[in-house]
Amino acid sequence: MDLLGFHPIDIILIVCYLALITYFGKRSSRKIKSQEDFFLAGRGVGKLFQFFLNMSTITDAGQAVNTAAASFAKGLGGVWILLAPLFSGPYYWFMSGWFRRVRLVTMAELFDERFKSQSLAFIYACVGIWLSVINIGIANKISLRTFQAMTLKPEAEYTAQEHDKVAMFAEYRELEAQYKAKELPQEKRERFDQLTSMFKKGQITPWISYTKAQWFYAIYILFVGAYVIMGGLKAAVINNVIQGMLILVFSIMMIPIGLYHLGGWSGFSERLPDHMLYLFGSGLNEFTLASIIAYLLANYVIGITGHQGNMSNYGSAKDESTARIGCIGGNYTKRILTIMWAMSGLLAYALYHESISDPDTAWGVMSNNLLGVGLRGIMISGILAANMSTLAGVSVYLSALFVRNLYKPFVQNRSERHYITASRVSIGAILLLSILVAVKSAGIINILKMLPSLNVIFGAPVLLLFFWKRLTLKAVYAQVITCVLLFGILPGSLSLLESVKQSPWLTVQTNEQTITRDVSATQADVDAGHAAEVGQKINKELIVQPTAIFFDKVARSNPDDSDSPMEGIGRIHPELVIAKIIGLNLRDKTPSQLLTIRYLIDALLPFIIMVPISLITTNKGLEDNIARFYVKMKTKVNADPEKDKAELEKSYANPTRFDHLKLLPKTNWEFCKWTKKDTIGFLVCLILSGVIVTGFWLIIQTL
Repeated sequence: MDLLGFHPIDIILIVCYLALITYFGKRSSRKIKSQEDFFLAGRGVGKLFQFFLNMSTITDAGQAVNTAAASFAKGLGGVWILLAPLFSGPYYWFMSGWFRRVRLVTMAELFDERFKSQSLAFIYACVGIWLSVINIGIANKISLRTFQAMTLKPEAEYTAQEHDKVAMFAEYRELEAQYKAKELPQEKRERFDQLTSMFKKGQITPWISYTKAQWFYAIYILFVGAYVIMGGLKAAVINNVIQGMLILVFSIMMIPIGLYHLGGWSGFSERLPDHMLYLFGSGLNEFTLASIIAYLLANYVIGITGHQGNMSNYGSAKDESTARIGCIGGNYTKRILTIMWAMSGLLAYALYHESISDPDTAWGVMSNNLLGVGLRGIMISGILAANMSTLAGVSVYLSALFVRNLYKPFVQNRSERHYITASRVSIGAILLLSILVAVKSAGIINILKMLPSLNVIFGAPVLLLFFWKRLTLKAVYAQVITCVLLFGILPGSLSLLESVKQSPWLTVQTNEQTITRDVSATQADVDAGHAAEVGQKINKELIVQPTAIFFDKVARSNPDDSDSPMEGIGRIHPELVIAKIIGLNLRDKTPSQLLTIRYLIDALLPFIIMVPISLITTNKGLEDNIARFYVKMKTKVNADPEKDKAELEKSYANPTRFDHLKLLPKTNWEFCKWTKKDTIGFLVCLILSGVIVTGFWLIIQTL
């Protein structure tokens, strides 16, 4: 009765979900009268809907699968790629209010408002659409990987070529285990290197799936686009309640089932090596305390401030208190879910680490093996819900960027209906473009590690323009052009050149390193005479394999020829090229140290460019405009649009109206004194961050 591994009941559940969200999209389309209705849901979203909007928009199945993949591949140290924003909660409390107070529709309009520069707004829209399409592409790729892992072809149906791929993968895993344990015979070293290169190039695999990428992407995008094209953000807000519930269900359901199959908590603990439980990394992965702090600064303080969806996520709230509460509620709920996803990744490792080659598929393999009839349908519906809620929000604010900042300046004085139609067409085009990104992209975790260097391009100037009156248009242009070239264009384009991919200078790797750890002895350690009993603490050496420095990966250009030149795979890391040029010795660095260097350069370089240039240039002729901008930012939002408009007119008539609120009077810094609400919110966020981390730590201590 199965169809590609799915029972008819599962298919019925999936179809019912798709029909329901399409219905709400159609119903919402009748209420769309203006661009603000389509892009911002009329700026009337209340606290409950704002909570679900924020949680669902920032929480997609890709992040669940990414976190599970990271913890599967690197242990709990890998979870920080998505858990790091936990410590940004106090910053988000303030940031969400800023974007409601600025009262704009798109992030690009900030540059028009502050500098009267439509051309810089145009550049932001282009870069913003490009970055967000990368994010949508990641979500598409994750959905494909997960679906493929849940539609496995039986071994009896393999072709001869497919049999070879699976057999060579099994051999690779066996040799890899021997290598890490320092037990690999020298005569097998060449074969291990060959299989390692084949693995990095995706030429061997542990399983074969029925699902073909082209058909999956076509059907998936069709359904994803349907309801949001019809109803815009209004449809997204309504559907996010349904989708938010499904996200909670699919995030939780795997844990009790996985524990049951492992024989409970004790069985789970016995199957995990100690290095998987180091919260800040074990030396075997990239996420130590230093790299986490650098990543947090680059991506979740600086980068997030320029995020393309900020105006949509927070500007749709009826007032700034609603924006703040919705933001904090959604963000902290996501961090709790992140811990659940990390535990699911550890469960997958405990159950299937010998058969899973690609960590990106860990979630799908576990779902395929553990879930019965009906539960698989709920899981797929939850994954679709999580991705659709994110794609809905992303595609709406991207269409706003396109129509208002790229299209409207050239096609002016048209009706609201015309611009809404253009928005719907642009959503379809953006979703199609995201498929191309998914097909061409490298490993998902590598893409996530790349994003901070791209997000800071506009995150840094947005952060400065909110608070530093001295920031100039020339400085922003210099920084944006430099960083777009350095972080955005050159790393991808240069890596296409054969001479660059095989450059001896760029294909170097770190030196092989041996680290020593106190670990709990396994039965194998007892059998080898290294311990008296299982669980005894012993001192053990572990090998840290050489890792690529300037590329995502490095492998032999011809895996069958051990003398063939090394070849870079993926993107070049310009930050590490800069580090090498200024004299840092990178070959002796650990993976975490390399990542720390990358993110620190990402975080600091934009300011190193902008601050000096601003100090030697001026914003001539913009004095009145800048004064209006900052007095608006000090004017509290009133939920009644007419009263809010009246307060703004008072502020514009007297730009010094709120100067007494400045923390640093008679300076170019526009920081304001904290209110009681600011202080309470900040402290509550600190407490929530501490409680969640402490709870996570206590869970780990029981393993």
